[in-house]
Amino acid sequence: MPHAHAHPIPSPKMLSPLGRGIGALQLAKETATIVLLGIPFLLERPLLVLATLPGLVLYMFRWVLVTSNMRRRAAVSIWVFTLLDELWGLALYLRTVDAPKLQQLRYVNWSYRLGLVFSLAALAEIGYRRYRERAHLRALLKTA
Repeated sequence: MPHAHAHPIPSPKMLSPLGRGIGALQLAKETATIVLLGIPFLLERPLLVLATLPGLVLYMFRWVLVTSNMRRRAAVSIWVFTLLDELWGLALYLRTVDAPKLQQLRYVNWSYRLGLVFSLAALAEIGYRRYRERAHLRALLKTA
């Protein structure tokens, strides 16, 4: 006869609606970046299409993050890779574009900053929820 557990197995922690909202903001920013910078950039330098693949994969993962109920642990991975992708995209764009237009530089600057803000905000939100749940658990254990 199987042994019954004294404690139920905890369910995985899911991403909050706020976390999905931040993901939606990042997704909207990424869509604008693809349309305003990515497509013109690739038309100028089609050989760099392979360098954009990590960002496109993350773009698809963010669609999943926004449209489904994703585990927080998976969301953390996506946001950490998003931070790295933002830095990679900025370096790639600034090093390979010959004399970018002032409007392009302004948009790259805004895109980079927004991407970092959204990524850090999402990671902070996940960290805060984890901290809050652990503090609640410690309080329950003290009263027991």
